[in-house]
Amino acid sequence: MGQNPVCIVTDQCPAMNQVIPMSFPATNEFPATKHHLCMWHIMEKFPAKLGNFICKETALMENMKKYIWSSTIEPFEFERGWKAVLKEFKLEGNRWLWEMYVIRTSWIPAFFRDKPMFGLMRTTSRSESENNFFSQFHRQTDTLCEFYLRFESAMDKQRNETARLNEEGSSALPAIVTGMFLEAEAAKLYTRPIFYKVQEEMVASVFEVKVGTNYAECSCKKFVMCDILCRHAFCALNHFEVVKLPRNLVLNRWSKNAKNAPSILKLFGVSEDLAKMENASLKQTNIWFNFQKSMNKAGVNIDKLNYVDKTIKQLSSDLGDDSYITKKDHLEMLMGPQPSEEITIHAPKACKNKGSGLKRFVSAREKAINKGNKRPRKCKLCLSTIHDARTCPSKNKACAEKDVEIEETDKRLITT
Repeated sequence: MGQNPVCIVTDQCPAMNQVIPMSFPATNEFPATKHHLCMWHIMEKFPAKLGNFICKETALMENMKKYIWSSTIEPFEFERGWKAVLKEFKLEGNRWLWEMYVIRTSWIPAFFRDKPMFGLMRTTSRSESENNFFSQFHRQTDTLCEFYLRFESAMDKQRNETARLNEEGSSALPAIVTGMFLEAEAAKLYTRPIFYKVQEEMVASVFEVKVGTNYAECSCKKFVMCDILCRHAFCALNHFEVVKLPRNLVLNRWSKNAKNAPSILKLFGVSEDLAKMENASLKQTNIWFNFQKSMNKAGVNIDKLNYVDKTIKQLSSDLGDDSYITKKDHLEMLMGPQPSEEITIHAPKACKNKGSGLKRFVSAREKAINKGNKRPRKCKLCLSTIHDARTCPSKNKACAEKDVEIEETDKRLITT
């Protein structure tokens, strides 16, 4: 990718905890990759670590979630709330809760509110949903050719779904529920799922923000975390009668024209200053919006389209062809020049790893659940679940009565 991943979310796998800092350390060009833990996996462990009764029959989990899942509180507020809940339920001495508190900066949203896009990356559900999707097409025994054909089928399904959603988004606009001019503007810009998130922020827009005609900055930092304007910014923009969304507050990936936007591969030097790269990206986005606006004005008017075509050709001639990069040049910049001599590739040595089919470790909790789901064996004589037919008391009693009858019969025969 030309740089370290910004963030990697995993479960509490010890191997991942060791390998991620080693694989993506900080360098002169890039910061180290942030390793965060999946909140869902940790929350699932609460009943097993603390007991089902205290988690399901008390208000412990409800009080905990107010501080754990909230992304609008500061770190000191989380720490104060966490300690208050532990004191209320007398859990100050619990070792597992202490361990989770020690690593709180790796899974509590309050500690990474100022990190871009971290608000959308709390769990591993995204990668798990992709695994589930592709598992419907592939099998472990597929050959390379079968894998390729099945992969193409999976991608065709995703392309068809994308085309259906694009048609749905372009053919009709969602319902407008507020009186803001910005809501109608947002309905034209955002995709349908993102618009509903934006609309939710508009409906509940109350907060203190710094706002102008081309910027909005809120102390809740939702735009920094998720790249979606918060309800407080929409309230302030509406108060100042801003009727068009500032383009620097619209992330291109959320817009309907994202698939038509030019590729912005930063292949011109991965060590360039980050601020310059962000400014260049913003300028490219603004130019693309202006071009789309010009094309919409031209419509189907031949004279206007000829004028746009002539202007673009003149602009291309003025820019020159020195900056043109072929597909081969792109590949060489990414992976290095193509080798000129023959290379022999040997098959890798086989090794066993986490996904090699070894028997999975089953916890005591899972064993107890599986045992509870099994149908209990019943005695064939009395239907009791405590014993079987071999040790049934009814069988022993019947045998004893039969022995007594035989003994009495023998006595009568002898007397006769």
